[in-house]
Amino acid sequence: MATDFVTFQRFNEQAAALALAETFKENKIEVELEDASANFDITFANNQIDKDYRVKLKPEDFEQANVLLQQQAEKDLLDIDPNYYLFDFSDDELREIIEKQDEWSSLDFLLATKILKEHGVEVNVNQIQTLKLKRIAELSMPEKSPKLLITAGYILAALGGLLAIIIGAHLRNHKKTLPNGERIFGYSASDRAHGERILIVGILGLILWAIYQFSK
Repeated sequence: MATDFVTFQRFNEQAAALALAETFKENKIEVELEDASANFDITFANNQIDKDYRVKLKPEDFEQANVLLQQQAEKDLLDIDPNYYLFDFSDDELREIIEKQDEWSSLDFLLATKILKEHGVEVNVNQIQTLKLKRIAELSMPEKSPKLLITAGYILAALGGLLAIIIGAHLRNHKKTLPNGERIFGYSASDRAHGERILIVGILGLILWAIYQFSK
């Protein structure tokens, strides 16, 4: 069975996404580029429409891609601009980059490590590995229960609305990608159960509405 491509990195500038995709292609890493800017956000979390370009890889290629980016960052580190913004960061802010490596570029991660060492704060391989595992454990936790969305789903399902089916499917099937490429469900088992019930009731409601319309 073919392996699905999942999001490795997101950009709000197309040029940056294209450049990264080209780097992967040059190094024989299969890549897909998706423009998800127009995607409808079922959670209504963002009112502002942002550009969203996604560089997608196969999960088994995540480690190779990260190694490649780290190698490139090591070269870039040799010619780093002395006015680069990370030099103004406090030690606590630099530690946060180490702890949340997945949110920063490979260059920022390596530079943060270098600056901390210059400040007398040792960051060794074992510490970095421990922080990676801790970060994955944190990101593996289910997202906060979307109570308003669940309530709206049930109300719309009772009315037989198509939107209820979309909400139910989202709650039931929504997944997120961890930094290691693993895909897991975004919501808790109980929230997914709500989604399945909303989905079923919504479908039944839509069928009953259609029958009623045709029987007029």
